[in-house]
Amino acid sequence: MHRAIELSRVFSSLRQSVIGLDSMSSSIIFANPAAKSALGFDPTGRPAKELLPYDILSEDATQYVCGTTFNGRPASISVVKENTYVLFFFDFVNDKKRPSLHINRHMISNLRNSTMGIKMSADRCVAGLEEGLLPSDKNISVLYHYYYCLLRTITQIDSADLLERGELPFFPVNTDLVALCADLTNTVAQLSKETGVNVVFSTSEKELFAVVDPSKIEQLLLNLFANSLAHTVAGNSVTLTLQRTGSKMIISLDDDGTGIPQDKLVNIFCLPDDNFDDKLDQSGNGLGLYISFGIAQLHKGVLLIESREKGGTRVRVMLPTDEMPSSKFNSPETTYRRSELSSALSGLADVISSQSYGPKYED
Repeated sequence: MHRAIELSRVFSSLRQSVIGLDSMSSSIIFANPAAKSALGFDPTGRPAKELLPYDILSEDATQYVCGTTFNGRPASISVVKENTYVLFFFDFVNDKKRPSLHINRHMISNLRNSTMGIKMSADRCVAGLEEGLLPSDKNISVLYHYYYCLLRTITQIDSADLLERGELPFFPVNTDLVALCADLTNTVAQLSKETGVNVVFSTSEKELFAVVDPSKIEQLLLNLFANSLAHTVAGNSVTLTLQRTGSKMIISLDDDGTGIPQDKLVNIFCLPDDNFDDKLDQSGNGLGLYISFGIAQLHKGVLLIESREKGGTRVRVMLPTDEMPSSKFNSPETTYRRSELSSALSGLADVISSQSYGPKYED
């Protein structure tokens, strides 16, 4: 009772939904007015497992953020564990009161830099041709790199907009996730070789089929790889793992880089707001993890991120496998086949150098 009174005194006035549960009994001991309003009832006294996914409740970390569906609504949930209780802070991602996607100054800057870079590289190539010289490999690589930077920004904006409107194309098929993850990791390792970061894939499975949209899973993972490469340096490691646990398939991406500050982690699944430019201290559009969360939602999965500044980042994508693929989709088992490098060249454009680009990777 004393803990509930203490939590009420601190969190009752917050507009953000807050739920507290007892660490020992895993029962809910507090819900502020915002949480009761969001749920439509008072959950106090109920077992936490009646409201929250097992994946979130079973997490061992003391502080983390996850994207999931809560009470039928996409939500970003920040979790803080104390000695005797656990606090859940809910931020409903598609709340209509929130501002919709808008093109902020940083996105415009990225678009401008890419177009100016294309112009500059093209001018250098033309100047050489006017002197009877073929364009240098360096100028060609830089030209391709700026093109893919431009393509990444446009693709991110388009995907975020389609997600927000509920119109992102989604074509799930029976896919071998081992082949997909192995192939994509090899591609990322090849393209990011100049960074000096060790990128590897690990699994004990020979094959693992699931009904997913392979292009969307690839997009999700490329966003995670790009985030890890942005926070790591030469000598660091980025490891992708895949395992099946009960009715879940878990794709994990771990790095030992600089980590994500907690003040940025709490809003990591939300669309950039008017303060995004003031908080940004590196390249990117602030859309990658919002898109990754949306893709996980399309697959009825959970995206969980544990990160500490200077302590690395651990991301888990938990996908349900309750139904056999053949019972849901009348499609044969097919292994994943990479169609081209374009998606990886675009997805990593903000974090790898121009040396990774050029005609050698084009059709």
